[in-house]
Amino acid sequence: MNQLSRWTLRFTMGLTLIISAQICAAGSKNILLIIADDYGADSSSLYNSTNNGASLPPTPNIVALAQSGVTFRNAYANPVCSPTRACLITGRYGFRTGVGDVVMGPGTAVLSASEFTLPDAFAANPALGYQLASFGKWHLATGPSTPSTVGGWPYFAGSIAGEITSYTNWSKVVNGSSTTRTNYATTDLVDDAAAWIQSKGTNPWFAWVAFNAPHVPLHKPPTNLCPHYTTLSGTTPDINANPRKYFEAMTEAMDTEIGRLLTSVNLTNTHVIFLGDNGTLGNVIQPPFTSTRAKGVVYEGGVRVPFVVAGPAVVSPGRTNDTPVHVVDVFSTILEMAGINVAATIPSSTTIDSQSFLPILTNTATLSRYVYVEKFGTNTPTPNAHALRGAQFKLIQFTNSTEEFYDLASDPYEATNLLSGTLSATQKANYYSLQLGLGHYSTLSQPVMTNTVKTSSLFSGTVQQNTSLFYSLWRSSDLGGLTWAPVTNALIVSNGVATITLTDTNASGAQSFYRVLAKTP
Repeated sequence: MNQLSRWTLRFTMGLTLIISAQICAAGSKNILLIIADDYGADSSSLYNSTNNGASLPPTPNIVALAQSGVTFRNAYANPVCSPTRACLITGRYGFRTGVGDVVMGPGTAVLSASEFTLPDAFAANPALGYQLASFGKWHLATGPSTPSTVGGWPYFAGSIAGEITSYTNWSKVVNGSSTTRTNYATTDLVDDAAAWIQSKGTNPWFAWVAFNAPHVPLHKPPTNLCPHYTTLSGTTPDINANPRKYFEAMTEAMDTEIGRLLTSVNLTNTHVIFLGDNGTLGNVIQPPFTSTRAKGVVYEGGVRVPFVVAGPAVVSPGRTNDTPVHVVDVFSTILEMAGINVAATIPSSTTIDSQSFLPILTNTATLSRYVYVEKFGTNTPTPNAHALRGAQFKLIQFTNSTEEFYDLASDPYEATNLLSGTLSATQKANYYSLQLGLGHYSTLSQPVMTNTVKTSSLFSGTVQQNTSLFYSLWRSSDLGGLTWAPVTNALIVSNGVATITLTDTNASGAQSFYRVLAKTP
């Protein structure tokens, strides 16, 4: 992956982390996080339409939740499951946690027990009295005890791996002990979560409820859960011939059980967050997306997900909001919903990427933000890449050093790579801005410019050299806006192996600012 380093002058495009102060004391409010598996925006009637030729399952309970809350139109996850879940539980991107691909078993990257998690943050604030539990799919580390030893969950009931063998014959773990279950997995999950919630009485609680559905294996759910798909035969040949219909049946069954789960909740006193963990699988993704723009890649079809928030914090329910948000932002939002001071709780040595979206719930404004998505590792055979988007434009950088640049306002399905033609002045400014912005998302050492020299027509500076990196010099007339651009024909001279000098030989103008960008070749 083309990982860019940070620079000597902090880039002020709005990407710099600002950990919000506690917005409201909401310590008595319950919090319910619901995660759907492999459920992309293409498969939701909140985001897609049958006018596009899509086939969409009925999800009346998810739609009702949206009608009582806020639907985020530009919501993003990572393109596969484990990195999204790592972002949710740590508030940190994968390049920090090391989880950039699916956890496949021993030898693959897993979440480290040293990470500071959502349960750790609640445990650091015992006076608030919250009780916590996690139900359903874990998929962040191997071993039946890892939800506790790695995640910090005081109670866990669900499945450990990324995929259960069968929805009616699966291995269930409860606090480290495994048994074989034949109860339908989607129903079993809600049975457990609803019973636990009802047992809390008036005590505040936070429940993480992660469905396996509608992730494979595709199947026909119990008829009472999917009344619109009763004619499906459920045979293997029919599933193979019509996978989309079974995916839809599983989605309707999940929605039915979400409705039952919500009946166990006092919605006037409970924040509810519903989201998908990545895009829809390629063989069942719906138009206008194609099988090559689905789960596993950083194109919109792989990372755009349903994202709905309801509850007592929401002002003017039933609205949509276009602010770009990412699942990493759930971390700080949940803590603020609970009345936890994020800055005072997170260890000083821990960098948090999460930006609370609570202000969007309590105010109807659309905020100017940027969203980062990534995939790296070798667990699945898909192109490794990372991408950054703002309100309009999106830049993708692949590990083979190629780039793609899209105008999502006019080309929301990424059909035309703008870099294949000549960029307009506006496009070029945004392209450079996103190039620099990607520099925030790297563990590479920050290049520090020293020995600077400025004359009437020349500027030069020196940085410590890493021979495995490529360096470039950038210039701007001010520190904000879209004025940064690489210096054309800059002289870059290596002084042996220790330092490298970068020179602008045409440093004209009354005022200029410079920075150095470093990336892997």
